[in-house]
Amino acid sequence: MSPTPPVRRLRLGLPKRVFSQVLLMQVAIAAGVAVLATGLFLAPLSKQLDEEAMRQALAIAETTAQNPQIAEGVLHTPPTRDGPVQKEAERIRRATHAEYIVVLDRNKVRWSHPTASEIGNIVSTSPHEALAGKEVMEIDSGTLGRSARGKVPLRDAHGEIIGAVSVGIKYDSVRADLIGAIPGLLAYAGGALAVGALAAWLISRRVQRQTRDLAFSDISALLAEREAMLHGIREGVVALDRAGRIRLLNDEAHRLLSIDADAVGRSPDEALGEGRTADILAGRVTGTDLLTVRGQRVLVANRMP
Repeated sequence: MSPTPPVRRLRLGLPKRVFSQVLLMQVAIAAGVAVLATGLFLAPLSKQLDEEAMRQALAIAETTAQNPQIAEGVLHTPPTRDGPVQKEAERIRRATHAEYIVVLDRNKVRWSHPTASEIGNIVSTSPHEALAGKEVMEIDSGTLGRSARGKVPLRDAHGEIIGAVSVGIKYDSVRADLIGAIPGLLAYAGGALAVGALAAWLISRRVQRQTRDLAFSDISALLAEREAMLHGIREGVVALDRAGRIRLLNDEAHRLLSIDADAVGRSPDEALGEGRTADILAGRVTGTDLLTVRGQRVLVANRMP
């Protein structure tokens, strides 16, 4: 029998190169910010559209209530399908694209309605606030479904409340406005994401050049090897930065120069005191195999850029 070949399993994981990891993280951050910003924009947008629809409904209701033909019709004619109140209310409704305009008297009887058979019936929702002289804005459900509503009192020529006017704007139109705003918003979010991805790619390329396209594990291994080499050799190593300050000391340098870890970040003069040893480290004395005395020790020093 031939041996069964080993089964290879696919392993999914993050890319190992620094370039790929940095790019992936930055694109993920940019995408997260774009999604968060979109959500934060859409959350209040729905409320703003509701508010706008309710104010529009209230404005139509006020205009209707101020029409003298409406008040006169309620006072002097019966609620009929072809009465002046129904005709005038429907004219205003068509002109303003409202879902409905309902005129009612103090007994809550409808004098106008888009469905003519509802005229003469009692309204389904209480208009007590409007009949009490208050203006009302709300999102509610009635016989015509969910709508943004505005209700105002209906007054006669002397200012007496004789009924109310209720105007509704279909909620689907409000939702359509919200949905209509989404493509433009997504376009902006997509543009921001594209700019973020481009910036992430440029930054990642720079990091790639500086790290020579090594993986994080390779960089970690190199650092570990460097630490092992520095602290394992029997020669003192002192590294300075461009400003001339000590950045690194190995164990042998601590012993030979008789200084501690506090020397890191200080200049040779500050760490060692003025003298030939500090001059050699600072580059003020040049040459190879330079002799210097530190305490009871005679040291041979070389300086390389």
